[in-house]
Amino acid sequence: MQILKLALTFVMLPLFAAAQEQTDGPYVFYEGDSAVVKTIFQHEDLTSAKTKNYPVHDIPALQCEGFEIHIKSKITIPDNTTAAPEKLFILSDIEGEFDAGRKLLIAGGIIDDKYNWTFGKGHLVIAGDLFDRGTKVLPWIWLLYTLEDKATAAGGQVHVILGNHDVMQMAGDFRYTDARYFKHAWLMQKDLKQLFGTETELGRWLRSKNVIEKIGDLLVMHGGMSPEILTKQLSLTQINDAVRPWLGTPRKQIPEAAQVFFTATSPFWFRGYFNDKPTPETTVDSTLQQYNCKHIIVGHTITDTTIVNRYNGKVIGVDVDQHEGHHQGLFIDKQQFFLVDIDGKKIPFSVK
Repeated sequence: MQILKLALTFVMLPLFAAAQEQTDGPYVFYEGDSAVVKTIFQHEDLTSAKTKNYPVHDIPALQCEGFEIHIKSKITIPDNTTAAPEKLFILSDIEGEFDAGRKLLIAGGIIDDKYNWTFGKGHLVIAGDLFDRGTKVLPWIWLLYTLEDKATAAGGQVHVILGNHDVMQMAGDFRYTDARYFKHAWLMQKDLKQLFGTETELGRWLRSKNVIEKIGDLLVMHGGMSPEILTKQLSLTQINDAVRPWLGTPRKQIPEAAQVFFTATSPFWFRGYFNDKPTPETTVDSTLQQYNCKHIIVGHTITDTTIVNRYNGKVIGVDVDQHEGHHQGLFIDKQQFFLVDIDGKKIPFSVK
């Protein structure tokens, strides 16, 4: 009987392990010379956190939603300005809707269904808001993280530009965060803010990102250029350098001199292009002139179920409300603009 019990135990253990589903993570924390990797699993009604420890410089490939994550040997701050590629694909405000984001990347020819980069020397641009509302935040962030290296190897590039929800998450403002993440943090014996702190891989990666970039003749940010910042006559480097030191700091603790970069006037909060009384076109023209651009690309403000243009195509809004099932990306091929839907249909898009 004892032999039978042991046999049943060995048979049941793999079955139990196979029945577990990875539902969040991995989260990579650094503690001295060790990397602590925590992952959330679900088995029937039981949610649990699993922890593995590795030497910092010997972290194996990690798994997430069917793709591998290879931890970068070094995180660097991206350039503020990039020459125009032949092809660009621009998305914003995925906010944890991983499945929609993945399908749009496939539809746009950026990746295949095995997560291989298929866009060659093209550039993928994410105009902010990786976090909040959705329930698959980590897979979306890790996918962009991995695609950076795959794109570079092919001569392409991935631009991840921070939005207000990304800044909020790092600063501990969780008003729009799905409840599951509070539970997962507790299971990992962490505060929610620690999940993307300075001692985590993704926290360090996020803090390296810009809030505004120029790509060819496009000025890309999440919200827009407010008159308050425009009048300061700052370079893109100066704007990004003014924001980066305060990422992760609650707004009330940010010095008065830097508040203009974190309130409704900031590049990731401003909504002036789409207000009932919109920003004067002269301000838009001055922005384009100052940064030598033809178009401003922003997310952040939902104005319709499709991508829109304002000010005769000088401003293009790419937030289509992913949570309500409206999925589109902006595809630019040799200066020709198209809308791409989740099925891969391309529709010419006028910017005049």
